[in-house]
Amino acid sequence: AQAWQLLVNAAEQEVFGQCTFCKRKFLCMRLEKHMSICGKNQDSKRKVFDSRKARARGTELEQYQQGKSSRNPQVITPPKKNNWKQKHEALIHIMSQARQAQQTLAKGRKVCDLPLLTPNENPDYVACTYCGRKFAPRVAERHIPKCKNIKNRPPPPPQKRPSMYSK
Repeated sequence: AQAWQLLVNAAEQEVFGQCTFCKRKFLCMRLEKHMSICGKNQDSKRKVFDSRKARARGTELEQYQQGKSSRNPQVITPPKKNNWKQKHEALIHIMSQARQAQQTLAKGRKVCDLPLLTPNENPDYVACTYCGRKFAPRVAERHIPKCKNIKNRPPPPPQKRPSMYSK
């Protein structure tokens, strides 16, 4: 009750001061104490709270997470390059080839008269140095070391002539 009375009296006399750090207003008699604490807190960064660790603390899951984090440290992968423009141009090219094929068939010509479709190459794929096949980057990381150790490797597949139905 006394504190409330002080607050009411201070409000009537307007003896509030503003903190230079957080811009909050306090009674002048409390402002100095607040600013000493607020100044210390402005310099220090708060540790980010990890709720996953807090929930796991004291359970069997905590031991599992500690073992897992020591075995596989987080590997930072570079961001994938965005090649949407190449993919868009390839789509437009495929659509125009399909349109030409439809026009040829509509005129009553045979399937063998259709123009050859070019195969669609994915620029993100990595070619294996041993067998020549192409894989997605993560799959290539697994495949290439295994392919290196294969002794009786069959010859690479023959290069197919592109057809109308190939992708």
